[in-house]
Amino acid sequence: MYCCEEKSNICYLTISISLIVILLIWNVTFTIIVSNNNPAHINSFNYTPENLQDGGYITFDTNRVVEKNDITHQEKSSDFIINKEGNYYIQFNTTIYEPPSTGKEATLSIYLEHNNATVYGTTVGETVTNAYQTVNLSFGVIVKANTGDVLKIKNNSGTVVELLQPNIDIIRIK
Repeated sequence: MYCCEEKSNICYLTISISLIVILLIWNVTFTIIVSNNNPAHINSFNYTPENLQDGGYITFDTNRVVEKNDITHQEKSSDFIINKEGNYYIQFNTTIYEPPSTGKEATLSIYLEHNNATVYGTTVGETVTNAYQTVNLSFGVIVKANTGDVLKIKNNSGTVVELLQPNIDIIRIK
């Protein structure tokens, strides 16, 4: 630090400004990294079983986690509203069965709708042959969505079904 001995005020000012610039650059870089590692997401589920008519939409009574406002959902509704255009990963799972009142063989099936259109690759189902036979249904898919788009899950079983703790995660990935 030979220069600091001769011109101490200018040298210390230069070093101080350099440190401030370095800290600002580090802070901006760190903020970008942290914000990119914390994507917008929502996790919703039901505490109680839900009887669902054929053609009905699953309602989710609890929002367990809501991070940012890119996706909104009003508890006890079926609609997930996209508030920011982007690519979204949607993962869904539930245990489902046909209530004993019908007592017939049936294929229990659900699928994701995006603006009232079926999202291909999300139709999942299994055949049950007697009452109280449960099956697990799940899917995962990436969709490109625009602001104002609506996502919801529909019963496509041809019969009333009972859902046990349906669970959905929607994560904005880009």
